[in-house]
Amino acid sequence: MIMNPSFYKSIHKEEAVKSFKPRGHNMNRHAFKLIVSATVFVLLFTSFLMMRTNASSDYIEAAAIDEQTVVVSAGDTLWGIADRFVDNSKDIRQYIYKIKQRNQLRSAELQPGQVLIIP
Repeated sequence: MIMNPSFYKSIHKEEAVKSFKPRGHNMNRHAFKLIVSATVFVLLFTSFLMMRTNASSDYIEAAAIDEQTVVVSAGDTLWGIADRFVDNSKDIRQYIYKIKQRNQLRSAELQPGQVLIIP
């Protein structure tokens, strides 16, 4: 079967017309997506920078009248210090938690010479 060359050309011309899309439209859409993404990123980044929290404060208020101060010696632990000041009616774990909160301790590690305020 011999195909008519004009038929062959017409199929490809139609395909070429169907697949043609203006380039400017796609470029505008990609540029818009890029601008929106960059704007969202900048807004989120600046909002995280502006956030404040009291948990990161390094300032510890001085001991009140009803509080005591302890200088940590080598080998001291929070458990041992709390055990010296808590009576048997209180849970020592809660007392350790209060000591950590009052002194803004992030871990249970103590350094010799460190001053702790005992509530």
